[in-house]
Amino acid sequence: MHVIDLRSDTVTKPTDKMREAMNQAIVGDDVYGEDHTVIALETKIAKMFRKDAALFFPSGTMSNLTAALTWCNNRGSEIILGDKSHMFLYEQAGISQFGGISMRTLPNLKDGSIDIDSIQLAIRDLDIHEPETKLICIENTHNACGGKILPIPFLKNLKQLSEERNIPIHMDGARLWNALTALNIKPRKISKYVDSLTVCLSKGLGCPVGSLLIGSTEFIAKARRIRKGLGGGMRQSGVLAACGLIALYDFKCGILEKDHDNTKFLAKQINKLSAFKVQDNVQTNIIFIDILQYNNKWLESTVSSRISAMLNEKGVMVSAWAPLLLRVVIHRNITEDDIKTTIDAFKEVSHYLTSEKLII
Repeated sequence: MHVIDLRSDTVTKPTDKMREAMNQAIVGDDVYGEDHTVIALETKIAKMFRKDAALFFPSGTMSNLTAALTWCNNRGSEIILGDKSHMFLYEQAGISQFGGISMRTLPNLKDGSIDIDSIQLAIRDLDIHEPETKLICIENTHNACGGKILPIPFLKNLKQLSEERNIPIHMDGARLWNALTALNIKPRKISKYVDSLTVCLSKGLGCPVGSLLIGSTEFIAKARRIRKGLGGGMRQSGVLAACGLIALYDFKCGILEKDHDNTKFLAKQINKLSAFKVQDNVQTNIIFIDILQYNNKWLESTVSSRISAMLNEKGVMVSAWAPLLLRVVIHRNITEDDIKTTIDAFKEVSHYLTSEKLII
């Protein structure tokens, strides 16, 4: 049976052109700075975002960790970030483990932003009793807020605050490509509001591995040393970077537009079903789905897992995100036929839950 995997856009498979590029890549030892394909990718990314330099990483988690360690060069520093941010929830508190950095969390608003006044109040005074605020971190698009795109006015206001208080901004842009596609703007239109950013190649763009950290020449030089210390000094990594060059071409050709269209169509159809309700407005490739009806003999804590299992039996894999919440992520390997099959699977599950009058 053909399985439709909607758990994440990290499950994408490299294209035939990527595999061909891997085979033909000109490589060297990147720790010595001699891998020409890696250099080409880093140079291209830096130019796209109008920054001085970029650095290739195995993962976005390592890239974000390196960014925090580079900006917060003293143990006991503090960063400000959202309480639903990936860096806080899903990166194993690496900045605390390895950098002795504390995290000051503030509530993420529905659009993924953070109240500017709250950020202003959270910035520490220069008091010997307190840690020193060294960095503000934001996420775009915002995963746990449903793939939301950070509003440009928020970025402008945050940049102004950053300059007033002399505190840099790092953006976790794991899915920034989706934001750029949805807004139809050049990368520099967002990167100008931050001092460093991470972008991932291994999600919607379909690379098997890879993220890049982007910033000033001085920042990237420091980051390169930290990457090595974390074990991220790769050797002939041009075989991976070659996929990234293909992915950037695909991005410019608009491959993510189809994902967004499929996502919005799927969300609209699911919203017609009695057992489910899609959260808020869908902007990019992520859908959060509230479960409205279920078997009242089930423990509430098992509901999403049970419904996920029911969908899996029908060949559709989704994430059980919370007891009454599912997450669906569309990506480049999902076809229009897959979307139709997914709609049918949700219809069957909804019909079962409602026809049996298994109402909460």
